[in-house]
Amino acid sequence: MAEITAYKVSASPHKTGNDTTRRMMLDVLIALLPCLVAGVVFYGLWSLLLVAVCMVTCFASEQLFNLVRKKPFTFDLSALVTGLILGLNLPPRAPWYIPIIGGVFAIVLVKMLFGGLGKNFANPAATARVFLLLAYSGVMTSWIGADVSGNILAGDVATSATYLGGGTAALADSFLGVRGYWAWVLQLFLGYTGGSIGETCSLAILLGFIYLTVRRVIDWRIPLSYLLTAAVMTLICYGDAYEILLQLLSGGMLFGAVFMATDYATSPKWRYNRILYGVGLGIITMLIRAFGTYPEGTSLAILIMNLLVPLMDKYILPVRFGQRTKHGKPKPQAMKWTMRALCLAMAASVVIAAPVLAAQNPYRYEYTPEYVQGFSLTGEGYVFDVAGVADIGGYKQPVAYTVTIDGKKERVTDIDVVVQSTMGYEAELSFFIGKTEREIRRIGDLSTDADTSATITNTALRNMILECFEMLAMDEDPYEYSPAYVKSQEKEGTVYTFSVEGAAYLPDYDYTQPLAYTVRIDMADGRVSEIVPVTQSTMGFEAELAFFVGKTHAQVLGLTDLSTDADTSATYTNTQLRAMVLECFYVAERAEAANG
Repeated sequence: MAEITAYKVSASPHKTGNDTTRRMMLDVLIALLPCLVAGVVFYGLWSLLLVAVCMVTCFASEQLFNLVRKKPFTFDLSALVTGLILGLNLPPRAPWYIPIIGGVFAIVLVKMLFGGLGKNFANPAATARVFLLLAYSGVMTSWIGADVSGNILAGDVATSATYLGGGTAALADSFLGVRGYWAWVLQLFLGYTGGSIGETCSLAILLGFIYLTVRRVIDWRIPLSYLLTAAVMTLICYGDAYEILLQLLSGGMLFGAVFMATDYATSPKWRYNRILYGVGLGIITMLIRAFGTYPEGTSLAILIMNLLVPLMDKYILPVRFGQRTKHGKPKPQAMKWTMRALCLAMAASVVIAAPVLAAQNPYRYEYTPEYVQGFSLTGEGYVFDVAGVADIGGYKQPVAYTVTIDGKKERVTDIDVVVQSTMGYEAELSFFIGKTEREIRRIGDLSTDADTSATITNTALRNMILECFEMLAMDEDPYEYSPAYVKSQEKEGTVYTFSVEGAAYLPDYDYTQPLAYTVRIDMADGRVSEIVPVTQSTMGFEAELAFFVGKTHAQVLGLTDLSTDADTSATYTNTQLRAMVLECFYVAERAEAANG
């Protein structure tokens, strides 16, 4: 008996097995490989170099710390796991010193100073990412677009927004033959978008999740409760069922849920505490995304919940086998059934509320062009009429062009100016003529000289041309168009009669006024023959119909000054009617082309 007292025996139950820290860390490294491969494929070899530097820095920092403290070297692979996770959290074109600073911070300040593996107060990679974001916010929020072949060796690449930072404008409206909402979901699922090196490809992350779950390295309760709570919070914060998939697949939520939130040292010990932990992660993440100044919140949510884990493990304890109350009755497993009920309630709320919200707020699956006003097919190729606005330091200059694209060679063959700047900020057409869509997307510097205003005009034209290519990329009829204003149409002889409805927002009065007209276009001469108001402004801001009656498609497209007097509110009405008339021309020309 004297010999037994020399040992400390933990409470039952006891489990034996061959798992070691080194074996589990190796499993995590294997699970992270798909994310690393996807990051290198989409963002290039520089990304691989950043991850390698981060891993070497973390490993070296741990060994140097042990050397200084005169402790034995450790080869449990945990430092390499931290380095790989942190490296995959970096922007693809981060400077070389970022992984070094982040690696030293993660290992020395977060891990080793608190006693090493298993004693750190928070996940080292998540904490280091939050630190880098605060210290180098500009670098840590600079993204590039995914390009399988263009980025592999490229040093200077064009920056790109992420969905969380730029919304759906950061995503292509057509992808792999899919259009609209499901094209956006597919891009986020496959990782063909801007973001950190390893967090964008949801498919690669799910492969890692499956591997770790089968190997029983992580507890599946944390990721699933995290994502389920995030889905419920999305419905609450955004009121849009279609936003659920976009939020879950964007940013670092999925990556953090699988590889960072499940860290043994910083996640709860008890099974049902882990569900509560995941719920907290989902709530905090979505509150930061919906109401915070920074669009991402995964790492900060993990850091906050890591700080609460010791309290959870101390005060929320599982019911031991045979444990009884003061009255001698079996103690109820309140935490177990509360967490089960909470998960069922959240799942039911998503299943019930999502279809209701989807029906109330239907998403537009059709492709609605932002710049393309019309098109025609000629012997030279596809000719697009495009129009937009270049915002030059508060001066909004209208610009309009006709863009010709050779459908076979998929190159811009010609650009004609319809409306150009009256202040000298003209676009440099040679930047785009003769180039393919990929070449235009990779143009990083659109400046012609020291005049940044001309650069803004070039950027506006670039966006217009890319929309033309996106319309051509659709597998179905590339000009299948879902009108935004035309509600009905009739044809009698050569005259098309359209019923159009829309609204004009008047910022001076914070008032949105409904508008409805009957627009007639005589295709014999291609001119607006008549416009009859059906619903006109009740506040005196009526459209000037004379601006449009008698004009052709090109003339309406070329209208730049739609003001009638000093009242800018009437100008907004005229601008809205202009958009309606252009859509009528577009629909009429499509009908004429279909009829031969």
